[in-house]
Amino acid sequence: MIVTFSTENTDPEPMNFIVTGGCGFIGSHLVETLVMMGQNVLVIDDMRNGKTIFKDNPHIKYVHQDVCSVQPTIKEGKFNAIFHLANTPRIRLAMEQPLEALRNGIDPTIHVAEWARKFKCPLFYATSSSTIHSDFTSNPYTFAKTVGEDILQLYDKHYGLHYHLLYFYNVYGPREADYGEHSTVIRAFKNQILKGEPLRVFGSGRKTRDFTHIHDVIDMLVVLLKAEKKPRNVHLGTGNPYSIRDVAEAFKHPIVHEFDKPGEAHDTLCEEPYAPCDFDVIGYIKHWKEEFDESKTFRRVQQQLEEIDTKFGIDS
Repeated sequence: MIVTFSTENTDPEPMNFIVTGGCGFIGSHLVETLVMMGQNVLVIDDMRNGKTIFKDNPHIKYVHQDVCSVQPTIKEGKFNAIFHLANTPRIRLAMEQPLEALRNGIDPTIHVAEWARKFKCPLFYATSSSTIHSDFTSNPYTFAKTVGEDILQLYDKHYGLHYHLLYFYNVYGPREADYGEHSTVIRAFKNQILKGEPLRVFGSGRKTRDFTHIHDVIDMLVVLLKAEKKPRNVHLGTGNPYSIRDVAEAFKHPIVHEFDKPGEAHDTLCEEPYAPCDFDVIGYIKHWKEEFDESKTFRRVQQQLEEIDTKFGIDS
């Protein structure tokens, strides 16, 4: 499918970006920020996971197709950069669906690398911190990401592709995706609280993770775009890891331990954060829990008042 990109943007010299997975958690925040900066964005997302769409915006064009079925072109100007964020999310989901995880991780990366070669523009590739902290055969997700990095290295060696590897570290915050059993730790714990269930911690809870707020991630990506010299490896983390147990306890909610899940690294640490971060995950959790408890109390009082009204026949 050939897609010709053009917008109604009348800014003097807007930049043009392609964002795959632009309806997802990180992608939608990036698209929103680029548009607020006055740029144009071609979003390619098959909507299997992403759900966020900014309607009636002249800066954005959406193509709801698989990356491998799209051949983008541009009517005027050029594409300034490509952000390749589309993939099968989560290691545990990839363990259950290896064929889909490998196909979604490898095939689209080949196509996107070819777009970047064709348009002679830099490619920002969402890899995974698991490629650093785990053996590449530890799970299909990490394997596909490692192969993706190799594909870009091949295109760099033979075709001069300029690419940058984006390492994300357990991103959380507004619009975080709900993948049910395969959600991120923060989202999974929130879901369990909302359902009135105890927090499920796999293993001892001593595994450590670097947690990064989505606003910090986007701020770092903006700094990266504006930088004259961009590093090959861009680590979008805080450099301040917490154990899963620490995170669970911050919610002040009952905890149960279950057997550990295979395929995940014991520790992931962002040793070289690209830029300073403003958010701390423990503070974020405490604030979220306080708001949840307040709303729960309000709902309980409201329910009691409604029961009193019903009992005494009072019209509200």
